[in-house]
Amino acid sequence: MNMIVKTANSFQELDTLKVFWEAWQNHPNNDFDHYKLVCRLRKEVESPCVLIAENDGDIAAMLIARVEKTAFSPAIGYFHLLRIPTKSITVLHRGLLGRDDDETSRLLVQHIWAFLGSGQVDMVTFHNLSEHSPLMKSVEVCCPRQYRENIVRWNTHWAMTLPEQPGFLLKTLRSKHRSWITGRQKKLESAYPGKVSWQWIKQFDDIPGLATRLEAVAARTYQRGLGAGFVNDEEHQQRYSLFADRGQLRVQMLEIEGQVKAFWIGTVYKNVFHSAETGYDPDFRIYELGTLIFFKMADELVREGVLQIDFGLGDAFYKERYGDESLREATINVFSPNFKGLLLRSISQSANMVDKTLRGLLQKTGTLNQVKTSLRRFIQRKSKIG
Repeated sequence: MNMIVKTANSFQELDTLKVFWEAWQNHPNNDFDHYKLVCRLRKEVESPCVLIAENDGDIAAMLIARVEKTAFSPAIGYFHLLRIPTKSITVLHRGLLGRDDDETSRLLVQHIWAFLGSGQVDMVTFHNLSEHSPLMKSVEVCCPRQYRENIVRWNTHWAMTLPEQPGFLLKTLRSKHRSWITGRQKKLESAYPGKVSWQWIKQFDDIPGLATRLEAVAARTYQRGLGAGFVNDEEHQQRYSLFADRGQLRVQMLEIEGQVKAFWIGTVYKNVFHSAETGYDPDFRIYELGTLIFFKMADELVREGVLQIDFGLGDAFYKERYGDESLREATINVFSPNFKGLLLRSISQSANMVDKTLRGLLQKTGTLNQVKTSLRRFIQRKSKIG
């Protein structure tokens, strides 16, 4: 095999890859048009960065990334303690398209390590690599241990297979829990007779108007306090418009007295629903809106013939409870072999060590989930006050 690696770092060069890219894209995150849109909209993105593996002149694979001027901010739990200006390469989750084998992955990672060695960037972030993937193995082999994170924070990525008949989720529950859930819905409808409206939206004629309505709920969620989740900004509106124009965007929404109280947003891509943003009004917590809206959405997806729900990134109890497929993933940072790179690695390793120790102590005492819930509610209250 005579394989070489090239780099495309302009929008003009990206257009020459479009035919291959669109033939291989398999996830909203690696969608060609979505990638270009994000690169143009995010102010921290300096340029596209796509590594192209060619075998005897033919494109065999592409590794999708971005060059960004941002801040390195290691976390302990939900809290980010520092913000250090950095120039980095961000490799996207599901960013490897085309040939996915050990040799191709190794050549691509070797190219990235050489780029780090040149001092042009401070670090490379590989987002959510699968545990046994060729790309993960190549990072471990090709990037020296002293310049990458060795304390890895693993996350479980869950998905759920959808059957052919609606109502399946209730049937999986024990009778006591099933009665509790149906009771919550009856209690909600009793409290607001004739004023509860569940909407499954597949066609959109006013994305900005919808975003404005969703923002009233999103602003009060704990995700907003973490700087995550839905935000009514240009990026979200344009991304939603892109998928809405293709007929791929889906929104499950709950209105009470004409006001949005809960929502769940995602994209149907190649017969898989990719969960994106969700939120509910914390004043309605007693009605279990998160569970009710999930059950409603799952039934609508079954009616459409969607085969699977991909719960996306991040941990949550409901994902483990209802998911039937899982794999472990981790985000890996690799740092440049110079003073700043070693400094960033030292800070990162220290934060990871503290985080791992605290999580271990909470798990031993059986209080991890309670602490996480308490912190989320504290963050939610702060968002509400703000």
